[in-house]
Amino acid sequence: MIRTIKIAFLTGLRHWKIVLLTYLLQLLLAIPLAMQVWHVLEASIGNSLEINKLLSGYDHTVISDFLNVHGASITPFIGQLRWVLVVWALASVFINGGVLSTLVKKTPAWLAFWTGGATYFFRFFKIAAVFLALLLVWSGVLWLPFLANLEHSLETLPSEKTVLGILLVVVVVWLAGLIFLSNASIVAKTSIIEDGLPIWRAVKKGLGFTFRHYFKTAAIFLAFSGLQLLALAIYWWLEGRSGMVSPGLVLVFFGLQQVLVFVRVMGRMMGVAGVSGFYIQI
Repeated sequence: MIRTIKIAFLTGLRHWKIVLLTYLLQLLLAIPLAMQVWHVLEASIGNSLEINKLLSGYDHTVISDFLNVHGASITPFIGQLRWVLVVWALASVFINGGVLSTLVKKTPAWLAFWTGGATYFFRFFKIAAVFLALLLVWSGVLWLPFLANLEHSLETLPSEKTVLGILLVVVVVWLAGLIFLSNASIVAKTSIIEDGLPIWRAVKKGLGFTFRHYFKTAAIFLAFSGLQLLALAIYWWLEGRSGMVSPGLVLVFFGLQQVLVFVRVMGRMMGVAGVSGFYIQI
């Protein structure tokens, strides 16, 4: 397993051009949303001190007043957000196809990325829809009973610690299922590229393989998720040590934020490479 993680780490480094391209594509998708947010802040809210009230903590009255005053500008933004999310989802399917194609075929070139994204887009879109449906079912099975009985539990149980304990168990089980479905999706997509399987056989293959090798695939997922969390922790530590207290530091931390995003994309690619490579080896 350590060897698989090492190979995935080195594979991610060799695919730095694909990581850079993925980062740039995600940045292009985020820019329209950021511009819309900036427009709302500048045109409607301006130099209002109400933002400071919101940053101080949750207050239902303050939030209600804020929405009443600035709701006319925020509502159109929320309406546009759903279309941005649709575009983001479609672009994510294309990016996943391009990334996984370059990993499986060991061709870290931009042309291979574009070719792979176009070749596998519709099949990967169907795979994504299937696993999204499974995720919704899994989330509903766990969270709906908990939320439906939450108020009753708070009233009848002798301590809130019991409710928090149950919540912790639900979160851990939900995350375990999330890891399973994420890795099963990677295996299913890999089987389409590597073995040429049709959609439903690929889904079955992904679920079955990941179930049999859950702990090994989960270890790969957690290893590279830990890498991303480590990068985030380092950024928070640096920000806590100095903070954005001057124009120069604002620029420095903006650059560090982009480096953090790049590292997160790299970590995600390494995780995909690890799970995909483990499936191919087996």
